[in-house]
Amino acid sequence: MEKTKASKSQFLKPLQEFQNAQQVSIESFIDSDVITSLFEFSNNEIIITDADFNILARNFKIFAQKSDNVKNFMTLLEKRHLYEEKNFIEKYSKSKVQKTALRLVLPEGKYVKTQITKRQQNNIINGYLIVLNDYTEEIIRVREKEYFIDTLMHDLKTPARAEENALELLCEGTLGELNSEQKQMLKEILNSSRYMVRMTDNVLAKLRLETEGLVLKKQLNSIKRTLETCVNDMKYMLEASGQTIKINTQMKDETFVYDEETIKLVIKNLLTNASEYSPKQSTILVTIKSNLENIIITVKDEGQGIPQEKIETLFNNPQAYNKRFKRVSAGLGLFISKKILEAHNGTIEVKNQNNNGSEVVVKLPVQKCQQN
Repeated sequence: MEKTKASKSQFLKPLQEFQNAQQVSIESFIDSDVITSLFEFSNNEIIITDADFNILARNFKIFAQKSDNVKNFMTLLEKRHLYEEKNFIEKYSKSKVQKTALRLVLPEGKYVKTQITKRQQNNIINGYLIVLNDYTEEIIRVREKEYFIDTLMHDLKTPARAEENALELLCEGTLGELNSEQKQMLKEILNSSRYMVRMTDNVLAKLRLETEGLVLKKQLNSIKRTLETCVNDMKYMLEASGQTIKINTQMKDETFVYDEETIKLVIKNLLTNASEYSPKQSTILVTIKSNLENIIITVKDEGQGIPQEKIETLFNNPQAYNKRFKRVSAGLGLFISKKILEAHNGTIEVKNQNNNGSEVVVKLPVQKCQQN
């Protein structure tokens, strides 16, 4: 109790000075007991200034060095060499904007979220309420997560790709002839390996999305070549189920700008879903066409389709498809595919085909050159 009383005495004095200087009751600003508690127990630094940013009260939670014990908030910023931030606040003070926010990076490595609110009486600005929040630990956690994801991507993808390449060489007989049983066994292992590679790509894409968003590396590519590469990567899986993929190209110029690696992931996800949820010996039809605005890719299967009530939330909820088909890969793949296409300013939708499978329609904006 003694500590609380001492704190109140310490904080109420500058608050009383604020009251006298502004000739308004402290209650019109904020209840004195409330602000005293905020000053004492808040982890944020709270600064009250007059109209010229002269400091009337503060609790020294973030700016706590001896050099920070100055009487003006702008001087405080200058001492920390935050000149751009000072100029920004000066412009704000002359504007009609009531509130503003900015980030301060202090020389000692602190990251501070800063919110400033104008205090007014009779439409005249008589001071500012400044709240500073130290979120340095949050920044450190994000950076550690980014480093972890980068390391994880390397550690998972490198051996997975090497295993996939080695299995392909064995299946093709490059390292010696195999009998039919050996070939079949290797093909099954290769399919499982590719499934794991695709799952790894989806999981890492989701982690990247949650951490920093998708970073696209757009270049001029051939969508037909990209599609053929994806189909070739799936040939053993299709062979095992006796399925066929037919490609129908209805465009003269098939080259445009997109991020090939992420679009490959989208196409593989869609082809894999079409294959896994279609009967054996069925055909998957892929059509590529274009208009003045979009490249349109359609993937049509002969599977069981998707209930109409599920379609609206299919891409928003990674769990929706999983529960229906008891596979994690389905919902995650569709979710990631939508995010990738949105990053390209594209769209994706699913249509049922009258109890004869489903049709996925992807639209990508036509872009013939990279935009700087």
